[in-house]
Amino acid sequence: MSFSRLSHTGALLLFASLFTIPARAADGLPDPTFGLGGAAYITPDDVEARELRPYAALALPDGKILVAGERNKFIPSSPFDPHMRAMLARFDADGTPDAGFGNIPGIPGVLVLPDLVPLTGAGMQIIEAMVRLGDGSIIVAGTASAFGPLRGFLVKLDAEGTMDTTFGTDGIQLIPDVYVHTLAVDSQGRLVIAGEKAISAVAHSYVARFDATGAPDLTFGTDGGVVIDWDAAGESRGGYLSTLGLTEGDGILVGGGYEVYGAGMGSDFAIARLDATGAFDTAFAGTGWRVFHRPDDSGQIIDSIDRLLPTAGGGAVFVGHYQVDDGQGNTSIETVLGGIGVDGAMDTAFGTGGDGFQPVAIAPGAFTRYATGFVRQSDGKLVASISYVGPESSFLAFRFTPDGLLDASFGDAGIASVDMAPGGVFSDPSALTLDALGRVVVAGMAERTSPLYELALLRLTSDGADRIFANGFDGTR
Repeated sequence: MSFSRLSHTGALLLFASLFTIPARAADGLPDPTFGLGGAAYITPDDVEARELRPYAALALPDGKILVAGERNKFIPSSPFDPHMRAMLARFDADGTPDAGFGNIPGIPGVLVLPDLVPLTGAGMQIIEAMVRLGDGSIIVAGTASAFGPLRGFLVKLDAEGTMDTTFGTDGIQLIPDVYVHTLAVDSQGRLVIAGEKAISAVAHSYVARFDATGAPDLTFGTDGGVVIDWDAAGESRGGYLSTLGLTEGDGILVGGGYEVYGAGMGSDFAIARLDATGAFDTAFAGTGWRVFHRPDDSGQIIDSIDRLLPTAGGGAVFVGHYQVDDGQGNTSIETVLGGIGVDGAMDTAFGTGGDGFQPVAIAPGAFTRYATGFVRQSDGKLVASISYVGPESSFLAFRFTPDGLLDASFGDAGIASVDMAPGGVFSDPSALTLDALGRVVVAGMAERTSPLYELALLRLTSDGADRIFANGFDGTR
């Protein structure tokens, strides 16, 4: 039902709401009570911004959605240089950009942070992760790179986006020579980050912890950090971490990929579990870490964990990608789920193949597929968002059961695919969250009209929620 029809039938809806007959929308479809037909946008003005891309999203208790990522500008004098700055944006619960938030004239709802490191114009400062603390303040994490030394960063903001000068130095904690991709806050309010640390021109997997003031936690690892080499032989190969989760007792699970050599060069799945001191938990895989690939590949192609969620006792479920070669010189990057037991071994009860892996056929015809978000619903079901490159592009999410099976009650046989740029160029999902009522919200970028890259949100319907009588009739707002 369209919004125009709703506006002409308010009396009928009010009459219908007096009865107890439920009226539910299907699960995993665009939610017509959000934005326009389930989609909401913030459009750049091509002066202060040409591109608004989120990499992190979270739901606020009042129903608003906060996203964070980067804003890019087009500068005619340097058209090929990046002019990316850290950006946050906030939407009201109905998908309207929050006009009370932000600092960019003409683009309501968008806040661009000041330069976190000295720059002369060009450069990249990108937020990749975000958490909300119990007092409502926000911590964002990311990396400043290009045209200067590599530095990770943590920034603390109050609920309205003002930098908290009691944190770090004027609200900023810089982390030299580190890429920061993911962030969590533990039970004691300490901040845990993961990514890569550049050592002798090689990127090594790296985990670090900071106290609530932004200072390195010197009780963790060595000088507040842990380098994971992934190799008992001590070889200096590249490794990266794209995801982390916290376990009981403030233990840490991290996942990503580790460089492997052979007839070719690629990466293996890599996962490690640390205790609260930063030491490897040797109850996990015997060493505290594990590098592995699927039984049917050579170990010389591309495998990686994109996102993980801990399970009870310190196991994990993950969504990642792997390379497929059709034997005729054609390769593609496909999506795979995996289950890891408490002991670090594959959970053979996960999926249907008996090996702990569950490939997912998604986005037919695409060349690459990478998970950009991963959440667990209150009923234990799991939802992932997928970014892909192919003949067409849409916001894509899929839902599966805790044992690795696609949930046919969601979208189309478990997969929701929505073109957020109909008639336009492309749309690409890059973050995922659940709102205050447990509904799936996918965030990303859409190019409906070239050359503007809009910030886009998609909200999907959720089973058990009355969608037709939203916006007042169901008492949720």
